[in-house]
Amino acid sequence: MDACMATTGERFANRLLSIHRFVNRSLVGRLLRTALPVPGGATTAAVAAAAPSPLVRQLGKNALVVDADALLLKQPSPGAAFPPYFLVAVEAGGYLRGLVLLALYPVLHVLPHGARARAMAFVSFCGLRRDEAARIGRAVLPKLFSREAAPLGMGMRGVEALNALPKEVKLVAVSRTFPTVMVEAFLKEYVGFHAVAGRELKGGPRYLTGAMADELDTERLARVLKQTERAASCAYPKPVVFHDGRLAFTPTPAAALAMYIYFPFAVALAVIRIAIYVLLPWRLSSVVAGLTGVRVRVIGPTPAAAEDGSDDAKPYGGRLYACNHRTLLDPVGIACALRGPVAAVTYSLSRLSEVLSPIPLRRLTRNREEDRRRMSSMLARGDVVVCPEGTTCREPYLLRFSPLALFAELAAEVTPVAVDARTTVFYATSTSPVAKSFDSVYFLMNPRPEYSVQFLEPVNTESGKSSIEVANEVQAALASALGFEGTALTRKDKYLLLAGNEGVVKTK
Repeated sequence: MDACMATTGERFANRLLSIHRFVNRSLVGRLLRTALPVPGGATTAAVAAAAPSPLVRQLGKNALVVDADALLLKQPSPGAAFPPYFLVAVEAGGYLRGLVLLALYPVLHVLPHGARARAMAFVSFCGLRRDEAARIGRAVLPKLFSREAAPLGMGMRGVEALNALPKEVKLVAVSRTFPTVMVEAFLKEYVGFHAVAGRELKGGPRYLTGAMADELDTERLARVLKQTERAASCAYPKPVVFHDGRLAFTPTPAAALAMYIYFPFAVALAVIRIAIYVLLPWRLSSVVAGLTGVRVRVIGPTPAAAEDGSDDAKPYGGRLYACNHRTLLDPVGIACALRGPVAAVTYSLSRLSEVLSPIPLRRLTRNREEDRRRMSSMLARGDVVVCPEGTTCREPYLLRFSPLALFAELAAEVTPVAVDARTTVFYATSTSPVAKSFDSVYFLMNPRPEYSVQFLEPVNTESGKSSIEVANEVQAALASALGFEGTALTRKDKYLLLAGNEGVVKTK
């Protein structure tokens, strides 16, 4: 019995040592100078010897504590924590709040670490609703952490070390720089920690004051650990498929300052570009817009226009295009590539988007027969673009096409179109009903917005295959052309994660 217990203890110690070495080498590459206080303490001399660094410590018998700040911050510099707080300030509080935080940066830079974190938290969170703060931590910050921090770049050896731990061992992340609401979603959902403890934000039941607690809430941590069950085997780290927010860059102090200087010029540039597309003919608008920095890159040949009376003329009217959905301007990019107008159908559409659109747009109702009637009517008058995913996805993934696959029943063939959009300053998608109205404007506010358009071989819809099989064939062709990964995720999954609703827009 003693020999068996010793063997188990040695195995646990070896795995702990493996994680410790992995954190030091792959995630941080440095040791913290101040020890992380851990209640409880190690239970065996072997485990204590295996984890001499404050990065990984043992908590009781069945938990490991990891310093989350060392994982999330690349460098221990005074400005390392600025980008996440700035994102909270801008995305939840607006550009003015972000400007206040940026203006205070010279003062924040000279403050001690603890005072600097409390000051940034106060400016970023003061007066925010608790649910809005939680939404930013769930929908916006994971992309920043995955892009700039180390956890999602971990090697397979480190992931295997985490997964190889006994089932009863729980991983706890502790942060002294960020409130729990900022890091909990990322560390639990995408990295695989079972519990996260940070310095809690004070406030009432609905609103936050922005004041951050001086010490970690160890009692809350103990309660969470008791209630937490280790999740079923899951591959960590997980990729960030859905995320929200407007800023497409890492907002370091210098980059944030450049953004504010550029912002007035961006608005003027967007107004000019919108006027070009709305007022000028198609063959001329693409050329003139290119002089302002807009680029539409066509990969491969474009479909030849069918002449009336020819054998290639479509008996169903216009040509039906099915494309993946990157932004609301996907049909406009296709129209630029074709150098002619096309119509488009979409599920959610703001009045502002309808007014600014240079092409005809039509709302869908999610009623199968009514949508069939609307799409057939538009197709009889000319070319139509449909986005079967039903919502946009910023990352290189394709969402599941509509289970109704209605687009595969309206024409003798469907032409898949692989589109991709590139932006450098502002994202052109949003899940907020108000912010969504300005999606197209934000795309055109980028210095050099770019669309790539590739027309693929048409897919025959009258080959005896079901509409679902045709939809899957179109999706596979798009994924292959773009190098994207197909998923079973849907519009509902996206909106439940990012907005807390199912993304259903009421229509009259």
